[in-house]
Amino acid sequence: MLPAIGGFEENLGRIEHFVEEAISSGVDVIVFPELTISGYTWDEKTLERGARFFEEVVRKKLLRLSREGQIVIVTGTPRIVLGKLRNSLVIFKKKRELLFYDKTHLFRGEKDVFEPGEYFLVFSHRGVIFGTLICYEIGFPEISRILTLKGSKVILSSFAFGKERGHTYDIATRARAVENGVFLVASSMCGKGFVEFVGRTRIVAPNGKVLRELETSEGVIFEDIDPDIVYHYRYDEEGDSHAYLKNYRAHMYSLQKGRL
Repeated sequence: MLPAIGGFEENLGRIEHFVEEAISSGVDVIVFPELTISGYTWDEKTLERGARFFEEVVRKKLLRLSREGQIVIVTGTPRIVLGKLRNSLVIFKKKRELLFYDKTHLFRGEKDVFEPGEYFLVFSHRGVIFGTLICYEIGFPEISRILTLKGSKVILSSFAFGKERGHTYDIATRARAVENGVFLVASSMCGKGFVEFVGRTRIVAPNGKVLRELETSEGVIFEDIDPDIVYHYRYDEEGDSHAYLKNYRAHMYSLQKGRL
């Protein structure tokens, strides 16, 4: 998807359209790109208006759609916390209370407009634990490992990733899946907006295989997955499994007197 910068009503309308398409296809969880509500920008005034639009309009509409469609909706939005802008994912889980994840590692000009988050988020849906991360954070392997150790079988990630760094996106999304024996869902912006975006929305299996991908056009991809196959790739020392978690020596990675 390519959300319009400052096109709040338009962006919400397209979110609703894609959610309704997903509901009609029996989807349980749908994920949108980074800052879908506002469009991706470093313009503080646009982001502040987007944050207000989220609170005044989006919150109520998507919560209703989540409840009525029995679907979890994960979308990117700016929001204001204690007077500071944050780059956030909001999770609508069919209840009145929403879950928020604030981007903890900021990219380039984001550092001038956003306050970083302080925690990583996992949540449960239908007995499956999901982790969340945003764009630039794909390059920090520790985040995906922490989400995995917190029980995540699926990591939901939202992107506004530049096309000129497309090789990094390709390698990192697959590597995080392989390293952790986890499904990784990457919802990405496409086309030309703030920059030319990489597109390539994809669903990656725990062995690093790309199960589905939408390269350059807007649209929705779906995949039925069995979350429990992660155990094979984490712990079985046979076949195509790497068993990294079985042989993970956690005590080796603790900070001791400032050294690893």
